[in-house]
Amino acid sequence: MADKLDWMNKHFILLRYVDLKDVIEKECYKIRPDLASHFEGVNSAEEMVFKFAGLDDYKSACELLPYIAHRRAAVWWGYRCVLSLLDELKTTPAAERDIADIGASLEPEVPDWAKVETPKASPEDMAEMEATLAEMEADKQKIRASLPPKLVAAVDEALEIVFDQFKTVHGIHPMELFKQLGEKMMVDRYQVDPNSPVFTENAKLRDEIQAMRKETVDTIKSVIPPKVPEHQKKLRDGALDAVYAWVAAPNAENSQKCLDMGNECPEAPAGLLSLSAFWAYGDLLPMGEQTVSTPPGLAANGLCQVLLFCALHQGGTRKLKERYQEYFRLGVEVFTGADNWAPSLAAGKAPHREEAQENAGPGAAARTTEPPADAPESPVYKRWKPGGTA
Repeated sequence: MADKLDWMNKHFILLRYVDLKDVIEKECYKIRPDLASHFEGVNSAEEMVFKFAGLDDYKSACELLPYIAHRRAAVWWGYRCVLSLLDELKTTPAAERDIADIGASLEPEVPDWAKVETPKASPEDMAEMEATLAEMEADKQKIRASLPPKLVAAVDEALEIVFDQFKTVHGIHPMELFKQLGEKMMVDRYQVDPNSPVFTENAKLRDEIQAMRKETVDTIKSVIPPKVPEHQKKLRDGALDAVYAWVAAPNAENSQKCLDMGNECPEAPAGLLSLSAFWAYGDLLPMGEQTVSTPPGLAANGLCQVLLFCALHQGGTRKLKERYQEYFRLGVEVFTGADNWAPSLAAGKAPHREEAQENAGPGAAARTTEPPADAPESPVYKRWKPGGTA
């Protein structure tokens, strides 16, 4: 059979641009200098995406997709990526950190692998050293015995004269000096006076640093209100509600709602996604009398930043590279038509609200998200195959 259906799930049907030339000229896609060599000889935007995937560079593939994709499908893809992150955070939430904890301790934290204990001499090593010393002493006595007695006596007498002269000048016998030196080497050679001015100045400097740190923390907290988890969740859900409504019906009213909700939490993935949906509408004044076109590439760049926000988010079960690989997988499903918003519209349940509805009790059914009244009939996606049409 000539057609083995290898084309299935491998060709995008929800594309806005097919040629890379159009993506660059009409959407202002910028080719990074370090990736320029990969684009040589490639004209198809879809081919370039899968080329990045083949190079295991899912981040670059995900950064190209928003520029070539149908905007409505691209926003749905971003929505799916945000939900993927939220699923991760259910398993491993991000650890909350108070800004007051930053710099609270001035003591350096030494990792376990860098902690080294002072090695202690083993009994075997001590025994070996003592045996070596005894052997050296025996060799010394053997050499003395081999010398003429008068010569040995003369040397001993000369040494005593020198030692006595040393003691007269320095007040201590050389052998006694060596003994004291050995005793000192057995104790701490770096004893430090706790009353040294160095410690006094160090304590003073620490107090000044902590006072400055506290003042800085108080200043930051006075101008940046603390995050309230319940309120953050409310804003996130509101932004996702706006995005879902826009995907279902990308009209002026829903675009305005995306702008309003996105401005409430632009620093969160859901908030930036809401702004990206507004930009994807194509009119910066959706409720105005005149049309103000969205600058080329603004919506695509916003979606790239949404994915970056998600990939860098603390907590979760995946690392950055794993997340981009998962986002690429979701993108393939969306842009090949395998995943779209039709099932959720038919069921009347927005995916980001499903868990809340399941856990909300008997009254949950009354709060089920219904498709907007002006939502168009969900399209039926037909896969492309050789000789066929999309």
